[in-house]
Amino acid sequence: MYFTMSIEAVSTSFKRRPINRMAAMAALLAIMIITPASTRAAEPGINDDHLEEIVKAVIRENPKLIIDTLNQFQANQKKKQQAKQMEAGFDDRLTDTVSGHNPKKGPADAPVTIIEYTDFQCPYCARGARTLKAVRQKYPDKVRVVFKNLPLKMHAQAEPAARAALAAHKQGKFWEYHDRLFQNSSRLKDEIYAKIAADLGLDVEQFRSDMESEAIADQLRSDMDQARALRLNGTPRFLVNGVQIKGAYPPDYFVTVIDRLLKE
Repeated sequence: MYFTMSIEAVSTSFKRRPINRMAAMAALLAIMIITPASTRAAEPGINDDHLEEIVKAVIRENPKLIIDTLNQFQANQKKKQQAKQMEAGFDDRLTDTVSGHNPKKGPADAPVTIIEYTDFQCPYCARGARTLKAVRQKYPDKVRVVFKNLPLKMHAQAEPAARAALAAHKQGKFWEYHDRLFQNSSRLKDEIYAKIAADLGLDVEQFRSDMESEAIADQLRSDMDQARALRLNGTPRFLVNGVQIKGAYPPDYFVTVIDRLLKE
């Protein structure tokens, strides 16, 4: 019957001109919607040639329906995946520590602490930073953000940028420097670090010295060691009172997590 056919059956029916899995999925779902239930129930079986003609007709005559059906299917799958990940985060909460060198923003006694592990050369981390700004605007008295560095090996400038941000932190300008780094994440280099420091009114010589200091290197290693201990191997990563959020989810996802934590 049409209703019980697998995606693989639709795909493999096109022996001479195979379609991709997503197109097959869309066609199959569209067939399920278009074909009357009475017709499906009455059809005892279908051969490959017949199926091929049906799928071709569906694709030719109903392109918008296929696209809309596929988009809805993908949206539903995404919601299910997010819900599953959220429950896993609540069930397996992680315990992390906050050190004195970690930059922080928000009330020290806030009921929710978000620890973010990030990489200044990662575009998803830039998106995550914007999300945290929106979250703090929504919960100014209830959320504290703690920043930790997790420069990935694939990003050559991620570690120098992390050291530069920590050097700016020593002069009280971490968050301003943090924002400027993300604004320039596609063109990070030594000259950029010094220019941002000068633009922010930092003592550039002191900044350069701190950036190359062993103290900053130790701080960076501490963050990275903590990430490894928690098995955080990608960026961005967020621990919201220990509930892990993997990736740059939108503000609404964080709001759902935070509201649930505030009710506990």
